[in-house]
Amino acid sequence: MWDTASRSFEVLRKLQRRGFVAGETLAFDFGVSTRTIRRDVARLRDLGYPIETRLGIDGGYSLEPGTVLPPIFLSMDEALACTLALRRWNEAAEPHLAAGALQKVLASMPKRVQWIMTALDQAAVDLEIDGLREPEPAPVDVCVLGELARACVLHRRAEFLHAQHNGKEEMRTADSFALVNTVRRWYFVAFDLDRDEWRTYRVDRISTVTVTGAPVRERVFPGTGVEAWVTQQLRTGWQQVTATVRVHAPLEAVSRWVAPAWGTVEDDGAGSVIVRAGADSYDAIARWLLLVQADIDVIEPAELREAFGRVAARAARSATG
Repeated sequence: MWDTASRSFEVLRKLQRRGFVAGETLAFDFGVSTRTIRRDVARLRDLGYPIETRLGIDGGYSLEPGTVLPPIFLSMDEALACTLALRRWNEAAEPHLAAGALQKVLASMPKRVQWIMTALDQAAVDLEIDGLREPEPAPVDVCVLGELARACVLHRRAEFLHAQHNGKEEMRTADSFALVNTVRRWYFVAFDLDRDEWRTYRVDRISTVTVTGAPVRERVFPGTGVEAWVTQQLRTGWQQVTATVRVHAPLEAVSRWVAPAWGTVEDDGAGSVIVRAGADSYDAIARWLLLVQADIDVIEPAELREAFGRVAARAARSATG
């Protein structure tokens, strides 16, 4: 048998997990009358939980969407997962938001769980060794990110200020499509109505978002999928020069060094692969390919051979002191 308090919070848990739940279903699950469920819902509303009621034969209850809820009960595993997630969230949001959220999670936990979470936060060390962290972080406004997500989910047109590379801001109107998080940045994918083309916008350069009431128009997306298309768009911007080489190493040994945004790797047979790579300079491609630690044949262009020569000369000077 459920006591009143336990049953009330179990009702809340079911609404959080399922969305809408019929009153008859709740009454059956707990072995009580629908009148008792109504009293439980009223008790939860008094505590500040925003619960909507649907009347009629198929009536029931659901939590109001988009409303801030009072503290939610977490298990120890869930609390620890929140701690780890909030530690990483600093990369994409203002640090004070992550710190404030973490403090609220801590305050809602029993003393024993608080101690474990605090110990985890103090003992853990963040170490970046993949070279992808931006030298000057560009934090995303979480309110902007939330509004863009809402526009995508509702399939609505969005209006927003967008800062160009030179810092000049201009108002854009676009039909929302998707949000993509890659290389520690958020990108907003949309059809720009002013330029009549599909675009990707860095979210950290977007401000003053308005989700309009206008629905997006149905259009054929230009790529096979949003992930591949965004990768290609970023590759076009990053790869100022390109080159093709043969690397005398197995496919699995080379692939881990070549991210999709920087190139492609194809098996060439007999233990070698063809790499088509791009970067902002030929010197950058040469330095990067040397990380594979395998023999390399330059197929094209000649400028890459010259770049290898410059890198080799620099290494020789270092070797001779």
